[in-house]
Amino acid sequence: MTTEAPRAPKITLKQLTPGYLGDIGPEEFLEGMEFTDLDLAEVDSTQATYLDCSLSRVNFGAAESPVNFTGVRFSGSKIEESRADTWTMPRGSFIHSEISGTRIGAGVFYDSVWEKVTFNNCRISYLNLRGAKLSDVEFRDCVIDEIDLDRAKASRVSFPGSKVGVLQCESSNFGNVDLRGLQPHKISSVHSLRGATIDETQMMMFAELFAHELGITVE
Repeated sequence: MTTEAPRAPKITLKQLTPGYLGDIGPEEFLEGMEFTDLDLAEVDSTQATYLDCSLSRVNFGAAESPVNFTGVRFSGSKIEESRADTWTMPRGSFIHSEISGTRIGAGVFYDSVWEKVTFNNCRISYLNLRGAKLSDVEFRDCVIDEIDLDRAKASRVSFPGSKVGVLQCESSNFGNVDLRGLQPHKISSVHSLRGATIDETQMMMFAELFAHELGITVE
């Protein structure tokens, strides 16, 4: 059985209109705009839509003053060379979007929907995707200290060239999730890895983790 690779996002950014801090607000519909070198600390952008937009060198706020992106929808958009101590975007969505060269302390994306999304060369300390629905998602050349996929539904997800420290997947539902190449030092709920693909080297490497999770003593 061949593992299906994620399908790439389709993004076409044409002539973009310069965007300013004052354009961003709750439930705003922002289309074809370019936001550059902005500090979004304490900005309220709940339920806003970013359609065919570009965000470059944006600061999504410090841990004590994050931007509120609850329910925000990104579609056909790119986020580049940005940073966030805490990126709070529960119940939001990334559709046909690309995030690259971005550093995230805590990414709070629980109950979100991601379809045809690429994370490229990103550094993430903690990624909360509990209860999220992921399809055609690729983490390429990323470093993720901990990813929480508890109760998530994931289809065609891969991690080429990436490193993940802790993988949580309690009660998750995987289909064509390609974990080959990853070397996590902790995996929770190996029962939930059904539908994932690993290689022979990982099988040997994870043997102790699997035995511990299943309550097996190896002597």
